[in-house]
Amino acid sequence: MVPLRFCGRGEKGMQRVDGAYLYQVGHQLHPIGGFSLNETTWMDAHSPLLVAQGALEPLITRTVFHLRTSVQTGAQLLAIVRELLERIMEPDNVEQYTGVMDAMAIYRLNNALAAFEAVLAAELALIPLYVVTPKGGLVLSDLIESGHVCFPPDLWAKAPEAMKDAQEATRCIAFELPTAAGFHLHRANEAVIRAYFKVVAGSSRAPKTRNMGDYLKKMTDLGVGDPKVIAALQQLKDLHRNPLMHPDETLETVDEAISLMGAVRSAMGEMLKTMPDVSLLGMIISGNSPPSP
Repeated sequence: MVPLRFCGRGEKGMQRVDGAYLYQVGHQLHPIGGFSLNETTWMDAHSPLLVAQGALEPLITRTVFHLRTSVQTGAQLLAIVRELLERIMEPDNVEQYTGVMDAMAIYRLNNALAAFEAVLAAELALIPLYVVTPKGGLVLSDLIESGHVCFPPDLWAKAPEAMKDAQEATRCIAFELPTAAGFHLHRANEAVIRAYFKVVAGSSRAPKTRNMGDYLKKMTDLGVGDPKVIAALQQLKDLHRNPLMHPDETLETVDEAISLMGAVRSAMGEMLKTMPDVSLLGMIISGNSPPSP
C-alpha cells in the first residue's frame, strides 16, 4: 500500500510519500525534549541539537507535506535550536562545554518543542493523505508508476501513440475510477487499431474519422486484417466501447475495468504480432524515451 498526497495546481499531480519519514523526524526531535536540569551538559546536548536542526529545517521548508500552520512554531523552535548551537560553538564557552545547561535554555527549548508538536499534530491530522489499496492482484506500484508493464512489451515500439492512454488507464484502476479507466483503455486500443490499419491496408486511405467502427468497416470491406482479430475488435466495440460512450452507462467496479483491460490487452497483442517497429516504417517517434521495463 502506498501513501500518497494529491497536490494543487502548478505542482506535480501526485507524489509518493515515504511512510517512515515522519517517524524518523520524530525520532530525531525527541531527544531534545529530554534534557534534564542539573544533569544534561552542553556537551550532551550538542549532538542531539545538531540532529534536530537537520531534521526540522527540511520538514518546515521543503517537504511534500507543504506545512502551513506548523511553520511558525517550527521556525521558532528552529531559531532556539540554532541559538543554543551558537552558544555551544562560541569560542569563549569552551570551558563551559562540560558544564550543565542552564534552566532557562532547557525551559525555552521544551516550551518551543511542545508548542510545535501540538500544532504539527493538528495539521497532520487534516492533511489529505490517502492509502491506495491493491487491485485485482496487480502490483500497485506498476499500476501507478509503470502502467506500460500491464500491456504487451512491444506496444511502445509499434504503437507509441497508445502509451499515454494505457498508462492513464492503469492509474485510474489504482485510484478506483473504473469508468475513466474504460475510456482510456478504448482510446489506447483505437490508437493501436489505427497503426494496425496502416500495416494491413497498405496504401489504402484511412477513414476520414478516427472512429473505431469506421476502421473496422473499412478493413472488412478491403478484406484485410486477421479475421479473428477483426471479430475480437468488433466484439469489444459492440459489447464494451459503444455502451460506455452512452452518458447513462458506466463501469461500476474496478473488477470490470480490469476485465476490460485483459480483453484490450489480448486484442492489442494479436494486432502487434503483425506490426513492425515504427522506426522500420521510416516514422519518427516523438516524445520521451520508452519506459524502462
